[in-house]
Amino acid sequence: MGGKTDLDRVTAYVPPEWKQELEEWAEAEERSVSWLVSKLIGNALQERREKSQPEAVGTGAK
Repeated sequence: MGGKTDLDRVTAYVPPEWKQELEEWAEAEERSVSWLVSKLIGNALQERREKSQPEAVGTGAK
C-alpha cells in the first residue's frame, strides 16, 4: 500500500469523534480515511461548482 503519488497533501484538524466516525466509515468501505476524505472533498467541490455556474438565460420569458 502507499507509494509515490502526484497528489498534494492537506492537513486538517477534526474532533476525535469525527475521526473515529471517519475511520469506521472507511473500514466499512474497505478504503483508507485519506481516500474517503478525498472523495468527500471532491463531491463538495463538484456541488459548489454546479451552484456557482450562472443560471440559464433565455428560458422563454420576454
